[in-house]
Amino acid sequence: MSENMDGRGDCPPQQTREEFDSKTYSENVKFVGRALVVNNDQFRGSGNNPSPERKGSMIDFRAVKALLKDLGFAESHIESHQNLTKGQLKEIIEEAAGYEYRDFGCFVCVIMSFGEPGIIICPGEEGSKMDERCEIKDIQAPFTGDKCPDLATKPKIYFIMGNSNYLEKHGKDGRDEEKPSIKLETRKIPRECNFITQFSEGTDQGNWASGNFSPYIWSVIEAFQTHVIQQKEDIDVLKLMTRINELTVKRDAGIPLVTSLLTKRYHFRPKKTPSVVQQ
Repeated sequence: MSENMDGRGDCPPQQTREEFDSKTYSENVKFVGRALVVNNDQFRGSGNNPSPERKGSMIDFRAVKALLKDLGFAESHIESHQNLTKGQLKEIIEEAAGYEYRDFGCFVCVIMSFGEPGIIICPGEEGSKMDERCEIKDIQAPFTGDKCPDLATKPKIYFIMGNSNYLEKHGKDGRDEEKPSIKLETRKIPRECNFITQFSEGTDQGNWASGNFSPYIWSVIEAFQTHVIQQKEDIDVLKLMTRINELTVKRDAGIPLVTSLLTKRYHFRPKKTPSVVQQ
């Protein structure tokens, strides 16, 4: 694949003819998949501006991990972290890409933080007064087919909540709001087959104070509980994300952006009796 990751590279030929011709990703695997869940709720701020918080977001963090277990992910296959700097996040991602995936059906990454289009805001290093920006391409690049061949023909599924509230809290000394003066790299997302990403930027987080999930995470949980765990309708992950969009808008939150580079349909199949998260 070319260095600019523009989608012209081919997936490595690691499929049988039957698998290649199939309209769905293979379900003939030992484990549902591996998952990485990251929640950032404490930040440094931006220079002289006060540090913002996502206080109360642990309710989303716990709910996502519970949902993954209900979907059949073994607890040992769910890795979770809080308040990762940009360097730590990229290191964790590199480690996750180096795992063995031959017996796994997919990789799921859930990141909850502040953000901007194509960007995840991470807390700055200890001692720093500035938060950092991590491009989504940086957490997808290690999983491209040439770098993670075990997942070359399997779906890599990303749910990212990057609340735009950060910028609302960071006007310059109370005057016109402007983005912190942090160097930005290119925002281009890697374009390789078998990735699907849902990025929710404009969801509010005011529900935590009353013990409710954020609108986006609430919508993710409701969609999976209804269509996968309760099996009221058998729909693939792309239709699931469309349903999540619909539910998020109904909760008066901004519509998430879905980017799909999947080549087949992928269905989550729960493998145990769920402990449904109530809302």
